[in-house]
Amino acid sequence: MAEHDSVRVLVLVSLLLILDHVCVCLCRNRSSSSICFEDERDALLQLKQSLSNTNHILSSWNSEDCCQWTGVKCNRANGHVVMLKITPGYEFPLDLISFTASDLNSSLLNLRYLSYLELSMIYFEKTNILNDIGSMKQLRYLNLSNSLDFATFPSEWGNLTQLEILDLHSDLGVVDDIQWVSHLQALKYLDMSGCYFTKYGDSMRVISKLPSLSHLSLSNCELYDFHLPTHLDLQYLDLSDNFFRGPIPSTIFQNMTSLWHLDLSSNSFKGPISSTIFQNMTSLQHLDISMCFLKGPIPSIQKMTSLRHLDLSHNRFNSSVPRWFDNLRSLVDLNLEENLLQSIEGGLFSFLRSKPFLKSLSLNHNELREEIFSIEGSSSGLIGKNVERLEIRNNFLQEALPDWLVRLKNLKRLDLSINQLHGTIPSSHDWLCLEGLDLSHNQLTGNIPEALGRLPVLSFLVLNNNLLNGTIPHSLGQLQDLYYLDLSANSLGGTVSEIHFSNLSKLRYLDISNNNIAFEVNSDWIPPFNLTFIRMMSCKFGMDFPRWIRSQVEATEIVLSNASITGALPNWLGLLSVSYLDLSYNQIDGSMLKFSSNSIWLDLSHNSISGPIPHNISSAMPNVLSLFLNDNHLSGPIPTSLCKMHLETLLLGRNELVGKIPACWQEKDMNILDLSSNKLSGVIPSSLGNLSSLMSLHLNNNSLHGEIPATINNCSNLINLDLGENHISGSVPHWFGPSIQLQVLRLRENMFNGSIPSQLCSLSALRILDLAENKLTGKIPNCLGYMESMKLNKSIHEGNSLRDNSKPTLDWSVTSYSFEMAYWNKEHVEQVVKGIDLDYTTLDLQLMVNLDLSSNKLIGSIPEVSLKLRGLNLSRNFLSGRIPTRIGDMESLESLDLSNNHLSGAIPHSFSAFTFLSKLNLSHNNFTGPIPKGNQIQTLDDPSIYADNPLLCGDPLPKQCPGAEAPKVSREDTDEEGKLEKVMFYIVIMLGFVTGFWGVIGVLVYKKNWRRVYFNYVDRKKDMVYVIVVVKATELRRRLRRA
Repeated sequence: MAEHDSVRVLVLVSLLLILDHVCVCLCRNRSSSSICFEDERDALLQLKQSLSNTNHILSSWNSEDCCQWTGVKCNRANGHVVMLKITPGYEFPLDLISFTASDLNSSLLNLRYLSYLELSMIYFEKTNILNDIGSMKQLRYLNLSNSLDFATFPSEWGNLTQLEILDLHSDLGVVDDIQWVSHLQALKYLDMSGCYFTKYGDSMRVISKLPSLSHLSLSNCELYDFHLPTHLDLQYLDLSDNFFRGPIPSTIFQNMTSLWHLDLSSNSFKGPISSTIFQNMTSLQHLDISMCFLKGPIPSIQKMTSLRHLDLSHNRFNSSVPRWFDNLRSLVDLNLEENLLQSIEGGLFSFLRSKPFLKSLSLNHNELREEIFSIEGSSSGLIGKNVERLEIRNNFLQEALPDWLVRLKNLKRLDLSINQLHGTIPSSHDWLCLEGLDLSHNQLTGNIPEALGRLPVLSFLVLNNNLLNGTIPHSLGQLQDLYYLDLSANSLGGTVSEIHFSNLSKLRYLDISNNNIAFEVNSDWIPPFNLTFIRMMSCKFGMDFPRWIRSQVEATEIVLSNASITGALPNWLGLLSVSYLDLSYNQIDGSMLKFSSNSIWLDLSHNSISGPIPHNISSAMPNVLSLFLNDNHLSGPIPTSLCKMHLETLLLGRNELVGKIPACWQEKDMNILDLSSNKLSGVIPSSLGNLSSLMSLHLNNNSLHGEIPATINNCSNLINLDLGENHISGSVPHWFGPSIQLQVLRLRENMFNGSIPSQLCSLSALRILDLAENKLTGKIPNCLGYMESMKLNKSIHEGNSLRDNSKPTLDWSVTSYSFEMAYWNKEHVEQVVKGIDLDYTTLDLQLMVNLDLSSNKLIGSIPEVSLKLRGLNLSRNFLSGRIPTRIGDMESLESLDLSNNHLSGAIPHSFSAFTFLSKLNLSHNNFTGPIPKGNQIQTLDDPSIYADNPLLCGDPLPKQCPGAEAPKVSREDTDEEGKLEKVMFYIVIMLGFVTGFWGVIGVLVYKKNWRRVYFNYVDRKKDMVYVIVVVKATELRRRLRRA
């Protein structure tokens, strides 16, 4: 077929050589056992000497017969060398081989009969080394790909008039001149990918002079003007990864009727595609226009009935998958992922049934919402008999898994993860070829089918984050090829024992976390597997540290948090080369072990570990990046060797550490430092300012004194600064600048004095400001009432996150925990809200916007507020004046405390606008007048809220306001309200009648079989009632006669 001519070109020379050998073998004048010509053998040896580091690929170049050497072929008729192929291959580093300039030219010229020359993946040191290749006019194949490191090609190469294949693809950068290419009139195959032409127009004119050209590859050439010679009879065209912009020209491909391979991917085309662009390309078998910023409907390519490979991924196509795809019956691979597709016309069943050769279909990361699994018409017949790969992950499917999926008998990989699928997992014994099944992050219920354990080649099973219940079936232990098993975050229960792992010798990844599973094995059990990733969070071991872990010598990640593990850690645990170890939330005691030097992440938090932190921890674990030792019973000083480590996260909070904070901190990449709730004393070291990457600093609840060092201002990435519950004095820092993205500033229960600096208003991201229980004086800055960062625009459901809570991206490959996600799940801030000291964690922090200036010596009036706070506490100050009238605009306010001040005047009527307010305290002030009534405020009926305000009156106080009486309602209002009620009454009656009447009668009108059943039922009931009445009447007559 004509479409295969380009492929034939690739092997043309080799075929000719083979035919030549066969045809003339019998008439050779020389013995078949004779060796090659001596001058050519010497030339090859001279060539070898000009190479360096070649022993591993030219080890055979020492025998007498050079025709038997690796990469050398001779003509069987005359014995001359006709083919030379020297390439290290991808298994060798590219820097192991290099050419020198000595004797290379002459050695090549002595191979006068050479027609095939490949020196790919070899580095040439100088530009003149290959000049004389232009004298080898007999060459028909030349491949120097990934070898050249210069931008000027020898013009002498234009003498190669018999050359048919030229492969120069590499990463050369700018290429000055390729005019010599126009002289290669026999050229059929040209690949110059990676060459950046300085004169793009000239290069296209050069290519237009090649009458025999059928294969053209100019990928990654920084081409920007999309125009091509239209008279060339191209069969293969690759223009991917360039800078083409704008719409694809509608006429450029009209004459390319022989084209069978077209790749335009990774360009910057925009807008919809004209339906006329591809209408004449009926021979096309491969089309790739992925990653091109295209939008609109999928282009009409229904006439391309020969199409086998189609890639439209990573665009913005926003229509449905059109029904005319049924015409593309030859499709083998179809990739539509990363678009905005919303449905499949006719459904997925019909789509697969119309493509008997389809092997791979990807619809990942679209917006499929409609019921794509439903069947139109008959479900009989073959469907997807060749489908091996079906991926529809990360869409919005809300269906049950269809039964017809089990009819895809050749399926190797099925991925329907990250949807909203419900129902149960179908039980299939026919997926005999299935290697990977991913149904994670859905809403699937029911048990895990036993049949999954009978799939002979299943290696990847992912069912995490569903609603599955029941127990883990024993049959899963028979999956001999199983490599990856993730059943985490379900509602699975029962006991897991040795039988569940009996034949899982290839298992490397195991995650059964966050279920209700008890793990019970014999203490001397040796598993058949050697895991790399062990994740068994929230499994119940109920014993000392599991001994079988000792056999997992290849483990790099172990997560056994909240696993009911008790006792001290075994010494052998420190001998495992684990890089990620999480044993948090157990009952582990004893002292801290020396762990592996390979450790990167170590979490022993929330246990009962005691004793000091090893003073040589930096040398024992030099590679640790994240160290979590918080919430234990560690004692002694903080070792200075921690300063030498390259820590990114260090949590030592809520222990019994004493002494001073080390003053040795150097410029590191530390992001989080938590030393809170210990017994630390001394001053805050200025060297903490060297941690310029610091995002969160917790030093609260210690006995620190002195002032906050100004060097903290160097921590420009600081988000959370908590220095509360200490003895820190001086003024509140005024050196905070707008460049600091501080979101939490907590300085409560210290000895700060002076006024509140107005510079705090420049903190554009501030969400929590807590300066309570200090000695601050002066007025509240007016600008605090207008801080943009405290104008919470998000709803209570959206939150107000300290980080970007984007949708998690899951991958088929094995990936480690997200370090950032794991830290923010541990972040906490203590706040006094609603009169209670609460510890706000990650989710709560997303919702919290709080201002607490209570228990100071502030004076003046409360400034006008235009904030969206959840909590406001100004109690125990000397504030005077009135409450701002627009305070009710803070609709999200949950807690308001203005008690123990000198406030006066009436309570604003805007209080009635509060809808979330659950804690209110206005006691011990001088408010006057009636207490407002309204939505939420009427539910706050505790009189102590308004205590010690003698001039207040109204509910819930026993003192009623003078002259208070029920408001009178005018007769006109009553009449209008009565009319409205009557109208609404009749409307509801009519709607009820219509709904009830047509709900029954309508069905009987349009459903003949229902109508027949209904009237038969009525007839039977009528007859039954008639019989009952007649019988009862007869009995009554008899009784009357007897009487």
